[in-house]
Amino acid sequence: MDVALSTIIVNWNTRELLANCLNALGGLPAELRSEVIVVDNASTDGSTEMVSQQFPWVRLIPSNRNLGFGAANNLALQQARGQYVLLLNPDTEVRPGAIETLVQFLDDHPRTGVVGTMLLNPDGTLQPSCHDYYSFMNSLLHNRLIERVTDRWKVAPAQQAGQPTEVDWMTGACLVARRSVLAAVGGFDLDYFLYAEEIDLQYRICQLGWSIVYVPSPGVVHFGGQSARQATTAATLHDYRGRWLFVRKHQSPWSASAYLAKTVCALGVWLTYWALQEAVNPTEEHHRQRQAYWGLLTWHLRDRGLVAVPQLSLGAGEVRGTL
Repeated sequence: MDVALSTIIVNWNTRELLANCLNALGGLPAELRSEVIVVDNASTDGSTEMVSQQFPWVRLIPSNRNLGFGAANNLALQQARGQYVLLLNPDTEVRPGAIETLVQFLDDHPRTGVVGTMLLNPDGTLQPSCHDYYSFMNSLLHNRLIERVTDRWKVAPAQQAGQPTEVDWMTGACLVARRSVLAAVGGFDLDYFLYAEEIDLQYRICQLGWSIVYVPSPGVVHFGGQSARQATTAATLHDYRGRWLFVRKHQSPWSASAYLAKTVCALGVWLTYWALQEAVNPTEEHHRQRQAYWGLLTWHLRDRGLVAVPQLSLGAGEVRGTL
């Protein structure tokens, strides 16, 4: 059968959510001529057994180690046969008609390389999914400190417009791209393990002259961050690392230097805070936080941040802070 759409899902220990995601995909119309590929990043929760037993129509690619998000997607892309590729997180549930709307838009707009759509909270409210490219100035305007004061940056104007809108990049929970375009840019950059890899991918696609378009549709429910919550310190580390790598790779030397200086200062403040907390009240939690921020700070300083993540010594606790 000629395949029009290849759906790729990268899973790590989200068995129940993955089952829910696959059940929703089972309702896609036959005329889409779709295939579904699941790459499992060495899950220990029975995900692979569940897929094999309950979803025999899914092509399962098990890995004996956690490859990271980008590398796992690239592995599946080597086997994908569709004209279009749906990159989908396992913690999502596609609503009827959502994927068909995106595929039809690509059919009708030959210069569009990637489309994304409405990401919804379980209660039906919009999640932020359209963003400007990350840079030093952008990091000053779009951060959690501002979000605590105002809702201005939570949902982009493109999401409120109610019509297709070209954007810089969209959250990677649900994206449909032309397979030929993904091949042209070489897939995901393997320097990223988790976070910011979708920003980098869409940026490189734009550099080839393709547009990135937000397309309203019935939407996709996104439960959000389920894998990251299983390893919060590691997730925070990769978030910091991914943003810095993107700025260093694609922004001006001035922006990269300013961003690095701002990040180092912010990490220094948080390190001082947790060191004082540990001195006043030496709990295990305060010790873990101090170790985590020390690791993040020295990582950014050592060789301008280009040091492999395993060299960091971080505790298992959550890093509670933000730039």
